Amino acid sequence: MSKYSTAQDSWKERTGEVMMVDISKLFVGKTNVRKSPGDVGDLIDSVRQKGVLEPVVARPVGGRFELVVGSRRFEAAKIAGLKKVPAMVRPMTDEEAIVVSLIENVQRRDIEPEEEYDAIESLRRLNPRAFGDTDQIAKAIGKSRKYVEDRVRAVEAVRSIRRESKAEIAVKHAPALSERREGVLPVRHATYLHKAEEAPSVKDLPRRERAERLKELAETIAPLPQPEAESVVSHFVMAPQRPVEDIKREVSVLHAVKLEILLDPRVADGLRRAAEERNTTMEGVAALAIHSWLRQQRYA
Repeated sequence: MSKYSTAQDSWKERTGEVMMVDISKLFVGKTNVRKSPGDVGDLIDSVRQKGVLEPVVARPVGGRFELVVGSRRFEAAKIAGLKKVPAMVRPMTDEEAIVVSLIENVQRRDIEPEEEYDAIESLRRLNPRAFGDTDQIAKAIGKSRKYVEDRVRAVEAVRSIRRESKAEIAVKHAPALSERREGVLPVRHATYLHKAEEAPSVKDLPRRERAERLKELAETIAPLPQPEAESVVSHFVMAPQRPVEDIKREVSVLHAVKLEILLDPRVADGLRRAAEERNTTMEGVAALAIHSWLRQQRYA
C-alpha cells in the first residue's frame, strides 16, 4: 500500500484518469466515510444549471465504479436526472480509499464526528501497524493529534452513554441551538462528558445510576455555552450524586457574579491539591466548598 505522509502528500498528484462515467455504474461503497449525503437541495439547482463541475473520485470494482469522494455531488446528479458525471478514476486499496475519503471530507468539513470515528476505526482494523496510534492517523489525514483525540473521545463518550441509558444524544461539529436543546452536543461538550466518565468519583457509582447520571449531565450541558458546560461537568465530577439541575443553577449564579478572593497560601495549596485529586479546577473546588459552608450555616 502507498503511504500518505500528510494530507498535502496528495492523492491528486497521483495518476488518475478523468472520464465521464454512467451514473448507473457508480455506487457508494464501504470505503466512503459519508454515511448520508445530507441535504443536497441547493446543490441540485446548481447541478441542473451547470452540471457537476468538480469530478467525483472513484475506483474500479468489478466492472463498476465505487465512489470514494463526492457522494453529495453524486446524489444531486441522480436527482437532477444526469446520465453521466465526470470522475477521477484510479485503482485504490481499501486503506487508500478510506484515507482519501477522510482527507477530502475532513478538509471540507463535510462529515460529522461519528463518521470520522468509524473511518478511523476501519483504518485501525485494516492496518494496525500503519494506523494503530493517534499520531499515525493524524499524520495520514493532515490533522493534529488533539483533533483526532477529541473526535475519538467525544464519540466514544456519546456512544457509551447512548448504549447504557438509551438516551437520544448525538454529537456534531456545529449543531444548531434547536438541535442542542434536543440533546445534540458540540464536539467540545462531548469531550467534557468523556472527562466525567473517566473520573474515579463517577466510576464508583453503581452501573445503572452512573448511566442515568451521565444521561442527565449530557442533556443538561448540550444547550449551554462552552465555559458554563465545562463548569457544570467540573462540579458534577466532584459530587456526581447531586441533582444536575442544582449544579447548573449554582454554576449560572457563579458565572453571573465574579468574585475576587485573597486566599491564605495554605488554603490555596489545599485547593490546588484537591483539584488535582478530583481532576477538576481550583475554582470548582472553591465553589463547592463555599456552597457546602453556606448550606451548613443555612444561608443557602
